[in-house]
Parts: sequence; C-alpha cells; structure tokens
Amino acid sequence: MAMFTCGHELPKGRIGANLSHVPRDSSNRCPGCQTKTPSGVIGLLKSLQKPSAKPQKPRETSISQHLITFAFDRFISQRKTPGFKSRVDEVFDAFGEVCYRLLDRKQIASFSITARGRWGIDVTRQAWRAVGTAVLKTNGVYEPIEPAEAEILHTLNNMIELMRERAASVDTFEQLEIVYNSASTLRMLRDQVTSALSELEDGFTKWDAVGK
Repeated sequence: MAMFTCGHELPKGRIGANLSHVPRDSSNRCPGCQTKTPSGVIGLLKSLQKPSAKPQKPRETSISQHLITFAFDRFISQRKTPGFKSRVDEVFDAFGEVCYRLLDRKQIASFSITARGRWGIDVTRQAWRAVGTAVLKTNGVYEPIEPAEAEILHTLNNMIELMRERAASVDTFEQLEIVYNSASTLRMLRDQVTSALSELEDGFTKWDAVGK
C-alpha cells in the first residue's frame, strides 16, 4: 500500500530518509507531487519554520538544509513553466527567509557549493540576493526608519538604502557575509537612535508640565 494518496513511494536510502521529514500537506501527497506548484513550494518552505510536531525531537539542522535544497531544486527545475513564472520573486522571498532563519553561515556556504555545481553561478547569485534581502527584512533594517524625514535619521536611512541596494546585487558569498554583518550593525544603531529619540520626546512632553 502506498504511503501517499498520489500512489508514490519515497526513494530508498538516505534520500528517502531525509524526505520523510518533509511536512505533509492536507492532501497527503508525496514530496514531489506536493511541490508541483509555486504554492506547494512556498508552503513547504514556510512549514519548515514551524515548530517540530515532536518538540522532544527537533529536526536536525542537516535535515533542514537537505529539505531546503530539495524545495529549491523543485523550484528551479520548474521556474520557467507558466505557473511559476509569475511567482518567482515570491518563491525567492520564502527561500531567503527560511535560509536565514534555519541555516547558519557555514550551511549556507555549503548550500552555495551545491547550488553552483548543480544550477550555475547565476542561480546561486539569485539565491544569495534572496538571503541578503531576507537578512535585512528580518532584522528590521530594510525600510527607512520612521520618521524618515527626521534629520537625525538621515545618515542611518541612507546606509539602510545603500545596504538594500547591495543586498540586491550580491555576487559572492563574501559579499553576503558583509550584508549579515552590516544588518547587525544597522539594527543596533536603529535601536539606539530610536531609544534616544523616545527619551527626547518624553522630555519634550514633560517640559510644559514641569514648567507650570
């Protein structure tokens, strides 16, 4: 009796063992059938970020890397079909976010080697740029800090804009690492500046009250 409603079985050996960790959707189809559409690929990438169904036995990071690579492979192999063409950016966004949240830099470097050998440098660069953009968005330093017109935030917002442009033009893994480091610095500066602005605003609010 087949494990899945589509009638397919998992491959034998290590590949099948890894794919057995793919979270099943409501249709209970095999991983291949489950990822025949953009929604299926995006759904898999997002589901990998959810807590394990067995908290006492969380998914190993090596398994997460394999499943992300599987989902990316399914995406790339179908990206020129009509259904995927209109949602390429959406899939890359989901891919970048799950990579940043689940994989450390060493694992992303390992993925990069696989990607370059399997899909070429152009696809690998797209993957790096997706991760770089996700790094900035997740750290809250992708959009200008409000109030954007405040003079005190001018330099910081210029740096955020520059890093956003650079994340979208990453050409090497080393440049991606610069985005990682810069995102941490920008987040720290954002927190410090917004905290200082909040304290100043509190003082201005109290000014009239204590003057009476």
